[in-house]
Amino acid sequence: MYSPCLISKVKIRNVLMSIIKVGYLISYDYEFVKTSLPRVYDHVGEIFFAVDVDGKTWSGQNFHINDEFWEWVKTFDTENKITIYKDKFFVDGLSAMECDTRERNMLSKQMGSCDWYIQIDSDEYFVDFNVFIQKLNNYKPTQPTTIYCRVATLFKQLPSGYLIIGEAIEQLSFATNNPVYNLARNNTTGNKQVEWNDLVLHQSWARTPEEIRLKLNNWSHKDDFNTTSFYNLWNAIDEFNYYCLTNFHPLNPATWPKLIKIEGSMTEMLDSEEVRKINDKPVPDKKRKKFFSRLWKRLKNF
Repeated sequence: MYSPCLISKVKIRNVLMSIIKVGYLISYDYEFVKTSLPRVYDHVGEIFFAVDVDGKTWSGQNFHINDEFWEWVKTFDTENKITIYKDKFFVDGLSAMECDTRERNMLSKQMGSCDWYIQIDSDEYFVDFNVFIQKLNNYKPTQPTTIYCRVATLFKQLPSGYLIIGEAIEQLSFATNNPVYNLARNNTTGNKQVEWNDLVLHQSWARTPEEIRLKLNNWSHKDDFNTTSFYNLWNAIDEFNYYCLTNFHPLNPATWPKLIKIEGSMTEMLDSEEVRKINDKPVPDKKRKKFFSRLWKRLKNF
């Protein structure tokens, strides 16, 4: 028999626990979710996969998800947490960024009511997602709020490990209690913007050459810079010359000041102290604001 006091404490704890849901955008880079999802799965009650019903990217190109992937999802989802949400996310006449933003708003509506809406891209890996969830459970804002996390970008995979942007000075939004997106995952007007030091690794560029070409042709930022020139730069970097590259972000150079090398597999790297040390340096707020301001100005001209 449990004591009335213990039962009361359990009830109080359950009342205070936030309802937190996670949404993934599943597209041509769907294979990366096999790394991202296991770090998330045990810590939330519901997970949604948004997939274009016609197999279209935001740029209107076709992609195909192998049946093996869906078999993997079925096997992995032992607690039946995952809902597959299919809809038309490509709209002819809209830019890739506008399609990106539209899909995120549609996904949040599909997720239904909750305290916190988290959206994660397939190639984004939380280093300590359980800590992030604990913080969300304890945070009770009284106004519309968006939580930004620190992001370290994986730039290239080498035979012995990975090249990573050496300082976590980018911040991207991940969680909100008011999912009204106006620039990809961001609400740049209505929500209070809160910055946390939770670290996420973004496998943005650590892909095969074929995957990089596909990404550049379908990325929501593809119209914002010379993608061919950037691909040539990426392709030339190796373990012998990476340290020569400085201030090389295609939209805001100072956002990516340098590259560092961390050896090991993806799992070894995610669990390493070397990755956590990336999070030690402060994030210059003005650089993040300048970066999103520039994107917003470009978006209004589409």
